[in-house]
Amino acid sequence: MKQIIQASREREVLSLISGITFSSTPVWYDATRRDLKMDVLFPKHHTQHKPCPAIIWVCGGAFQSVDRSVWIPELEGFARAGYVVASIEYRLSGEASFPAALIDCKAAVRYLRAHASALCIDPERIFIMGESAGGCLASLVGVTAGMQEYEQGDWLEFSSRVQAVVDYYGVVQMPPEPTHFDGGLPYWTLEAFVGANYRPEQAEAASAVSLVGQSTPPVMILHGTADAIVPIELSRLFYDRLTAAGIRAEYLELEGAEHGDDAFYQPEIQQRILDFLGSI
Repeated sequence: MKQIIQASREREVLSLISGITFSSTPVWYDATRRDLKMDVLFPKHHTQHKPCPAIIWVCGGAFQSVDRSVWIPELEGFARAGYVVASIEYRLSGEASFPAALIDCKAAVRYLRAHASALCIDPERIFIMGESAGGCLASLVGVTAGMQEYEQGDWLEFSSRVQAVVDYYGVVQMPPEPTHFDGGLPYWTLEAFVGANYRPEQAEAASAVSLVGQSTPPVMILHGTADAIVPIELSRLFYDRLTAAGIRAEYLELEGAEHGDDAFYQPEIQQRILDFLGSI
């Protein structure tokens, strides 16, 4: 059957750029290097498009594994809502300990600002989100705004500040001793992230809760009441510290949700996040 129809253009067409190198980092005892990549979802017709706010997504994996592409299907909703979305890699604990992964995340922010025009980004509206280990890193990016010791690599003439953070059940406070962690995350994953010479002062430096200050941007926190991996008390403490410091914070506890639960990735929750980011 042959038909001639007119199709309405109801939504914008997106493009995915996979494998953009945003940083070259030292690995293997600083003797070699590897490129860190990001995948970017943005408007196909970006050259005729006004700049969009951007979201950097940081995948979790107990600081031991990361897949920048695995969350792309769930991130598409944010792109459909008008955001450029960049999902990034970072160095893992087996490659380099703290602050390597934080330095990498900050490099990604600077890269997007440096290439804002080419990627259809509004450089004044860059947000960062992450889940689990990625929530930890996203929160650290937010609370370390202006700390020059974490500014390393390329594009240093650009700022790594973000305008807001969305933390999905992140480890926002490291215990004074790795074996004192109350959650289900194996203690050695925290020890590897913070460093072999794990000390209370190192743990504090890697804890977003300890670094909340006047430069901290607005933060949205999500955590499930049935999380057996990362204690919900950490998110409650983070919220309390933020509000005590006068930082705008929103906190959603999802009743009965476990660590990484599908409940966090439903349209209702995505809309709440969009409402939060849209108000900034």
